[in-house]
Amino acid sequence: MKRAVALVIFVLVVFFAVVFSTFYGSNSSVKSVHNEEEEKTQLTFMNSWGGSDSKAKALEEILADFEEKNTDIDVINKSTSSDDFLPSIKDSFATGDQPDVFGLWPGSDIRSLIAAGKVADLTALINSDPEWKSSFGDDMWNLVEENGKIYGMPVEITFEGLFINKDLFDKYHVEVPKDYTGLVKAINAFKSHKIIPIAFNCKPEGSYIYQNIAMSLGGKKLEHPIINGEVCEPYIEAMKTMKDLFNMGAFPPSNECFSMESTERDDLFLNKKAAMIVQGSWFIEKCNDKDVELVAFPRMSSSKNTVYGLGGGTFYISQKAWEDTSKREQAIKLLKYLTSKEACAQLGLQTEMISNVDISDYNINYNSLTQSGLSIIKDSDVLVGPPDHYFSRTVWESIIVRDFPDMLSGSISPEDLWKEAIKADVEDK
Repeated sequence: MKRAVALVIFVLVVFFAVVFSTFYGSNSSVKSVHNEEEEKTQLTFMNSWGGSDSKAKALEEILADFEEKNTDIDVINKSTSSDDFLPSIKDSFATGDQPDVFGLWPGSDIRSLIAAGKVADLTALINSDPEWKSSFGDDMWNLVEENGKIYGMPVEITFEGLFINKDLFDKYHVEVPKDYTGLVKAINAFKSHKIIPIAFNCKPEGSYIYQNIAMSLGGKKLEHPIINGEVCEPYIEAMKTMKDLFNMGAFPPSNECFSMESTERDDLFLNKKAAMIVQGSWFIEKCNDKDVELVAFPRMSSSKNTVYGLGGGTFYISQKAWEDTSKREQAIKLLKYLTSKEACAQLGLQTEMISNVDISDYNINYNSLTQSGLSIIKDSDVLVGPPDHYFSRTVWESIIVRDFPDMLSGSISPEDLWKEAIKADVEDK
């Protein structure tokens, strides 16, 4: 009997030992996995290289490479493309859900975020790493400085010009326009052959032609758009020129160009339905056709002016991430990787991006369009920043771009449109 009782007790002891061991082991594993997940930092990143943007794929690969080399970091990419980006990033800052690291071109919007204390001062960080700082070209630092402090990392150099379907020019024996008179001749020639002369739409990206006309007329004056409550005159003159082009049939019909999306406008040119389009260096990657050429925007004055500056590949750290001790070092790692020679060379190879970071060791063979862009820059008398960088971008899009159809159709004069824009700008500030 005693032996039976002892056997039962022994069995129960073994049973509970197994149960305890299994339970403890299971919880230990869960705890271990849980700790591992806790130790992994999540960083959010955002810029305009998302969606249909030509750099979206390369960005995804760069972020994946970064995660592979930094297994304790997860990067959530919230990038969006084209006309959707600016409202999205401004909303994220307004709601307190700002990205940890982000890209944004220079101009009024980043200046507003800096003034609001939402962007980290990177001056000490950059100066503490001379090798890193020396990898950047010196000419662009002034575009990311505010009150003597450096806030951004100037990576992506951009330029704008006139893209042409050279095969259409050759087929219809049209001379490539070098000035406004030549542009008018080309417009009339393509109209006679039922070809849309210039792919244009009334969206933010569509305003590049307007900006280039103003740039050609005004040069560096455009970088100070409002003086004593009045807009710089070339902005008015450029609108009048746009209205003249519209009246002569340079653009798609009003029922189309007033409402079409930017991808539709691009497709008009890419599918040979339009002979010309005014676009930026980021458009080059979309132009696989050997018959597409890039030329300087037709001169409206005696000076050879070119829109030139920094694009969405200008990188910052939010003040919120900087003040978060659990994120700051990881955010710095991501910033340094995005601005590394390796990442910049990858963007150059895959997307034709011109880098302000020295990647000469990689011997990148840029295609003919990029080479043309570099030649245009070298041949320019004056390099002008994109005009919409010097005016409130919110007002630019919500007033100027919005009212462009009314201005073109004569419902509002260029002078009254700009008065409305200046009033909105004052209220916005």
